[in-house]
Amino acid sequence: MQYSILINTCDKFEDCWDPFFKLFKLYWSDCRGTIYLNTEYKDYSYPGLSVVPVKGCVGKSFKGKFATWSSCLKWALDKMDSDIVLYMQEDYFLKAPVKNDLVEKYVKLMYEHPDIKCIHLTDQAVRTCGKSEYENLDIVEFNQRYRVSCQAALWRRDELYALIREYEDAWQFEEFGSQRSAVMKSKYLCVSRDFVKLNQFEIIPYIFTGIVQGRWYEETVPLFEKHGIEMDFTKRGMLKDAPKKPFLKRVKYRLNKIKAIWIQKKELKKLKKKYVNL
Repeated sequence: MQYSILINTCDKFEDCWDPFFKLFKLYWSDCRGTIYLNTEYKDYSYPGLSVVPVKGCVGKSFKGKFATWSSCLKWALDKMDSDIVLYMQEDYFLKAPVKNDLVEKYVKLMYEHPDIKCIHLTDQAVRTCGKSEYENLDIVEFNQRYRVSCQAALWRRDELYALIREYEDAWQFEEFGSQRSAVMKSKYLCVSRDFVKLNQFEIIPYIFTGIVQGRWYEETVPLFEKHGIEMDFTKRGMLKDAPKKPFLKRVKYRLNKIKAIWIQKKELKKLKKKYVNL
């Protein structure tokens, strides 16, 4: 069954790409999905892997210096011709072999059951509320803050399209997209926690996540050392040394969030009118 793997990124995270794909090649050698790297302008290739650089901002017009996170995601989806997309990010560094047979099993399941819009492949993403009719898959609870999660998951491409609002950043996409998906009553599943367990049995074993607040998460250091990956960690610095955000920056964030919440209320009102009789 055909599917795409989207490695979501932006050009300022270029320092992650070589380590990511070195570990990808090592730990997912039997991957048969088409790999897309969601760059903004930059080209990229890695020896022994067929990586398609999206270069989504090339030829596009948008307000401001950079395109929004959601716009870049939409442009990446435009480049794909498969109905199923496995979402990952450039700092989800693999640390053990991927269970490719299970990934392909769930891709096949989604093709056979079009009502399944998403399958979360980790126990670290969402809350569930009971068993589904499918083996080792639970039903994702509707009312939760991050029902839509950017951790590793298989998505139906048209579902992602329906959730995207091009003015949103990644955090708004997760939080507000979760609210929209609940109104849409989309069917999401998640691997059962008595089947997949962090550091015990994982379908896609990776670090959650390698870069936080623009700084390296400490777990990346021994992983890179183990695999001979050279990295100057001083350029970004380590998460444990991150300074507290300046007061004015925190105030600006809260004011922007108030505005975003107001826009989201109007969006939900529209969606409720559309889906209430479905």
